[in-house]
Amino acid sequence: MSLRNANERLDHLQAAHPFLYNLGTGLLIGLVLKLFGFAWFWAIVYALSWALLRAFLWGEGRILRRQYDLRIARVAEQRAVKRRQS
Repeated sequence: MSLRNANERLDHLQAAHPFLYNLGTGLLIGLVLKLFGFAWFWAIVYALSWALLRAFLWGEGRILRRQYDLRIARVAEQRAVKRRQS
């Protein structure tokens, strides 16, 4: 599996479950904050605020959703062009 395919799969996962996906990534970053000496409180606050903000931005018609929809359309067009050329 290439890095491009992995990124596309992560994009699809994030689009399907924006809050849970971003809560997971926020917790990972929160753990890094904890390793740098921040209190657990700040790691949890960071994870929740990250997840809530990103889930909001993934809402229907919002910026991250629009970017994702455009990227999906662009990839589908590129694949269609490749199919026609083959």
